[in-house]
Amino acid sequence: MKKEWQLTTGASVTLYPASEKYLVYFHGGGFVYGTRQDIPASLIALFQAQQYSVLTVDYLLAPNSSLAEILAMNWQNFQELQATVLKDRPFCFCGRSAGGYLMLALTQQLLKEQQRVPEKLVNFYGYTDLSFIENKRVLQQPLLSKEQVPPLDQTEIVWDDPQFQRYLPYVYWVQQQELATIYGLTAEDLSDYAIDPELLAQFPPIFSSASSTDEEVPFRYSKGLKKVPKSKFVPVYDLPHDFLKNVEEPQVQMVFQQLAHWLEQ
Repeated sequence: MKKEWQLTTGASVTLYPASEKYLVYFHGGGFVYGTRQDIPASLIALFQAQQYSVLTVDYLLAPNSSLAEILAMNWQNFQELQATVLKDRPFCFCGRSAGGYLMLALTQQLLKEQQRVPEKLVNFYGYTDLSFIENKRVLQQPLLSKEQVPPLDQTEIVWDDPQFQRYLPYVYWVQQQELATIYGLTAEDLSDYAIDPELLAQFPPIFSSASSTDEEVPFRYSKGLKKVPKSKFVPVYDLPHDFLKNVEEPQVQMVFQQLAHWLEQ
């Protein structure tokens, strides 16, 4: 039976219990939209079958918070989870799209601070730098006009978007190549947010998957993670960026089977 509570920052956490080792999940949504509740039930079941209790965690959303604030608060949230839940127990991370980047950035900071790192990482179409957000990307046709985009209240911090009400603004900002500004960054700042290749080589093993036809995040990011020692990359072909939305698709089922086997090793 799942359990929910709030951290001292105001972020919420959902626990799907199984045993005394943990899998911490970070959702996708380009740091603008999305919810910790988007993890597919079949993926939770897969992790639980491997004896992982699953923790899904909120993080701040832009543009109400800058990317620097998002990363800093995610660090604070993890430190609280470490002190109150994880303690000295085994744990892994799983990240989906923007959550994949968040997971990698958090792992990098743990290495820099010489703190305990996850035993394994599970990456679904995440990325190791932000350079691609400067590229022209069209996520849907026809293109959105400014008049079609609902205004966002930016006066208060936002932790969760369970109804995906922030999705259309995100698509519009991607089309207009405005994400750097939405994240509180300049084009010159983007390189500061890249995962250090030397530190990446010290990461724990990574299971990674992405689609060859990903229209949102370049395929090369997930493929490149297989260079980390003992890591595994499982591509899928001709599927959309967020293929976890269709867990019944045969290729997604294959990815889950490969993931379950990898976690057993």
